[in-house]
Amino acid sequence: MNYKDEIKHTVSKSIESFFLNKKVTVSHPLDLIFPKERRIRSLIGGLETSLGTKVWEPLAKMFAQNNGFEVLDEKELNASVLRIPEDVMHKLSDFENKKLNNPALPHSLYKKEIADFISMKNIKPNERRKMPKGEGVDVWLKKDGQELLIDIKTVQLNAGGGPKFNKNLLKWYTFRALELSEHANTRCMLAFPFNPHKKDYWKKEGGKILPLIFSEEALVGNEFWDLLSGETNTLELILDAFREMGEENFGNQFDYIFRIDD
Repeated sequence: MNYKDEIKHTVSKSIESFFLNKKVTVSHPLDLIFPKERRIRSLIGGLETSLGTKVWEPLAKMFAQNNGFEVLDEKELNASVLRIPEDVMHKLSDFENKKLNNPALPHSLYKKEIADFISMKNIKPNERRKMPKGEGVDVWLKKDGQELLIDIKTVQLNAGGGPKFNKNLLKWYTFRALELSEHANTRCMLAFPFNPHKKDYWKKEGGKILPLIFSEEALVGNEFWDLLSGETNTLELILDAFREMGEENFGNQFDYIFRIDD
């Protein structure tokens, strides 16, 4: 398979669909001083936000599928999970607090503890619900009996998000343990598609991700892409495709979008 052509196809379709019939509907006093710059910022900012669902998720599934992963329907998972019983929630909260105080505690330990607890107590809830908005799985994969549940995040985070990320991943482990009991073999993670900084990503953003364990419970760049592709330097392949699109002047066809009508 020609990965580069597939990457370019995915990116081009994403950008084309984003700009189709696109209009800037918000205004700001700075429009009166920097009308063109404000328009560019608004449009490109929206395009950057759309990359998560329109580019990174499809590419993740493409690389994974070509590496032997089964790509499962995350919408099906997000639409129906078992409601966490109160006693199980207490176990989750207990581990959550322990990890906040000791980030070195791995989620793999919780995965075993919660599966053992559910099995020992013979807990079998039957009430279902949707995952709350913002807490759902972006990519759901399976290979060699192990599931991967992935939350693809924007690369520049707000401060204080780490505890929320931690709790959400613990909930995912709990949902799968309730569903599969001791047969659950799940790995849950955050993924950051690339490093926008000139310095080490974890040195720059790591404080916002704690108590997650860097490069294990949260992956960035090639840590993430190589896991899916089974190859090395996968991110460089993706960036090369973007670079070629720039050299081919792909963006010129959208110049009209950024013009300010007199």
